[in-house]
Amino acid sequence: MSQIKKRSKKSPRPASPPRASSNPALDLFHRHWHAIEKQQAKMDKFASDGRAIYDRFCHELEPLERQQCALIYQLCQRLTTFTARKSFTQWQRETLHDWIHELFSYLESNPFRGELDLEAIAIDLQANSSALMDEEMIEQQCDFMYAMLMEACGHAPDDREQLRAFVRDPHLLRDYMLNARAQAQSPDQDDGDAGEEGDDVSFDWDLEGVDEDEDNPFADHAFDDDEPDHAASQVDALFDKSSLKQLYRKLAMALHPDREPDPVKREEKNQLMGQLSHAWEHQEMFTLLQLAHTHLPESESLLSADNLAYINPLLKQRLRELERQYYLETEQGLLAVVLRRFKQRSKKKTEAAFAEHRAYLEQDIGSLKQDLAEIRSLQTLKPYLSARLNAQQQAFWEDDFDLDSLFR
Repeated sequence: MSQIKKRSKKSPRPASPPRASSNPALDLFHRHWHAIEKQQAKMDKFASDGRAIYDRFCHELEPLERQQCALIYQLCQRLTTFTARKSFTQWQRETLHDWIHELFSYLESNPFRGELDLEAIAIDLQANSSALMDEEMIEQQCDFMYAMLMEACGHAPDDREQLRAFVRDPHLLRDYMLNARAQAQSPDQDDGDAGEEGDDVSFDWDLEGVDEDEDNPFADHAFDDDEPDHAASQVDALFDKSSLKQLYRKLAMALHPDREPDPVKREEKNQLMGQLSHAWEHQEMFTLLQLAHTHLPESESLLSADNLAYINPLLKQRLRELERQYYLETEQGLLAVVLRRFKQRSKKKTEAAFAEHRAYLEQDIGSLKQDLAEIRSLQTLKPYLSARLNAQQQAFWEDDFDLDSLFR
């Protein structure tokens, strides 16, 4: 997630779209430039409006979010230790596993879990479960393991005993898959295969459950791999143009601090001159054009038709990048999630949203602490399992469930 920078107080406000002239290339430049300024102003407003709320969330609620995750992780670890016990009935074991998976899924999708090792819990859970399997169940798991490895890695052991070892010891399975991914990413492997293998080895979690390919309006217009190289070659060619060098020289004359008698303005021009030198040295076209647009009134007369033939496609690409960045910042990522939850239409409603979420976190933290204090043996765990099963059954019958739908 990219970090949004606050808009400079001295940045010019977007101007109204200029009238058409007799120069179509210059008109296109104006339209692109106006659209970029408008989009940047939109992004700056989003950052300005949301920054105070986001900072408040990080200060007041994020510590509680992380504390909740840590306690859920501890409870998940505690419950996993019971899965190797044999004295459960079938419904108790199923309820216990459902509880663990519920906690695990919450942590997996939570951005505040930090460095909590979910893989260790998954491995312990699999190891404990396999210890209770009979031979028929192990054989079924071997068939599942073989199919899973063929799909994930493109190959799987033919040795049945090795598959049984994977079922009994998940560490061996993890090492096998990590080794497969390392081989796929080695220089000796074809690049076409490297992206397919090992994709399922690490955990995948999404802040908001947004599928970028399905819901992202820019997914069908993603930049090709060759596009950055093409854009770079265009910028290289543009900076070789003598007219652009003339633009740079005129800007340098206008911004040179030695020509400014006022000490305050001299310091400001000194900073601007530093930006100009950096932009020219690193071929930052947009910074150069922004400086010219702001500080050089005659800049447009220095943009030849040859220059505009290079600049206009780059401006169009820049606009597309800003639109995509704005989408990602407002629809995905932690900042977007926080603002959707807490940025309300009035200050009173914003305060209520913060208070409600704080109360939920504090209550849940208290409940988790109580669970950890009480669940220390099978004797204290089993009443919890009974209560969870009863709650699930009650919720099932309280829903407006159409029994006839089962037979349709």
